Amino acid sequence: MAMQAKSDAVSTRNLSRRIGPAFIVGACIIGPGSLTLMSKTGSLYGYSMLWLSLLSGAMMAGFIALFMRFGIYCDDTFLGLTAKKLGRWYAALCGISLFSVDAAFQFGNCLGVTAAMATLFEGVPKLIWPIAFTIAAISFMFAFKHIYGIIEKMMMFFLVLMFVAFAANLVWARPDPLSALKGFCIPTIPPGVDWVTIGGLVATTFVIVAAFFQSYLVKAKGWGEGDLASGTIDTVLGSLMFTLVGSVIMMTAAAVLYPNTKVESATAMASQLEGVFGPYAKYIFCIGFWSAAFSSFITNSLIGGVLLNDGLGLGGKLESVSTKVCATLVLLIGMTTALAIIAGAPEPARAPTIVLQGESQPAPAPRGQKEVKAIAVAQAATLLAVPLGTIAMVLVLFDKRATKGRDLPLWAKGFVLVGAVVLLAIAGMMYVKIKPAIVRILGLG
Repeated sequence: MAMQAKSDAVSTRNLSRRIGPAFIVGACIIGPGSLTLMSKTGSLYGYSMLWLSLLSGAMMAGFIALFMRFGIYCDDTFLGLTAKKLGRWYAALCGISLFSVDAAFQFGNCLGVTAAMATLFEGVPKLIWPIAFTIAAISFMFAFKHIYGIIEKMMMFFLVLMFVAFAANLVWARPDPLSALKGFCIPTIPPGVDWVTIGGLVATTFVIVAAFFQSYLVKAKGWGEGDLASGTIDTVLGSLMFTLVGSVIMMTAAAVLYPNTKVESATAMASQLEGVFGPYAKYIFCIGFWSAAFSSFITNSLIGGVLLNDGLGLGGKLESVSTKVCATLVLLIGMTTALAIIAGAPEPARAPTIVLQGESQPAPAPRGQKEVKAIAVAQAATLLAVPLGTIAMVLVLFDKRATKGRDLPLWAKGFVLVGAVVLLAIAGMMYVKIKPAIVRILGLG
């Protein structure tokens, strides 16, 4: 028995050694925006867009694997090598624009935890939650000198909790297995589909900034050239988890709400579930939604922090004080914006709007101008960051000297180029969508 216990302990340690970074990336991907968009897509189009969720997950998995490989084989960091190839000014511009994206979208995470906590604890003032969770996240970052191992365990727990919570809702929903299988296997575009919604659905899963972060996580994990197989296992398992969570949300909305109910927010979906299944379904959904928001709270801020820090030439270590200071700025910007939105919300307050990565929101009434400005800043930063990051990505991944002579095979280079085209196409589509709002805010039209 003692030998068996010892063997089990060794096996657990070996598994812990072999997985981690991709689960952190997955916890970042599954945030309030992605859950909202998956809910909305399922309620609008039923099971028919499941194939696109699967395809987006596969593309993201491919880039996680590419940057895992880069992190193992390259001695430089992503923006460190970018600075050598394109100049420090270019790396700094990349870091600043990517930081701006994370800072602008952080208020979506603040609104996400607020929405979930307000449902779980009715009567508590909503303004408390963004402040409390921001303080908790900042305290967490500065309380530990070496935070990678703790973050890894936390994010794995949150990702599993999300899956369990949303899978429980799916069991209640009783989806049609044949329709779901058809949705996964047969690509179709519903008549009259909103192409911006399609772009948002891809962008909210195929989050290239999170893929960049994978290379930094691999170095923080301490993986070397002998850990490539472990990285592959990690990529497969982590990608499977975040793809499943998104698909489960879409299937639940398709089973319960399609075609009669349109959902604009994940909190609205929670209310719909309460009407169908009773209050327990709503609470379980909100637990999963809170997990998605708070896990993105920490990882999103660290992504912005480490990329800004590295872009400015201060290094790409998660544990450095300068990285934590930059991550704190992400959290404070998100908290301040969220508080302004909550304080300016009319009464009776409607469910807060969650900003989607890749989708813009309709312009609200004049009282919501702060929200419109935040959305415009977020989208404008995305439009700058995506082209800059895409150029750096292609040059860095194609440089076999950086990976010690290990050139990418031809098919992998083709995959990188396809991904680059997709990213630029989505950025262009978003530009067309949000241009009127930006022009109006800037007073140019």
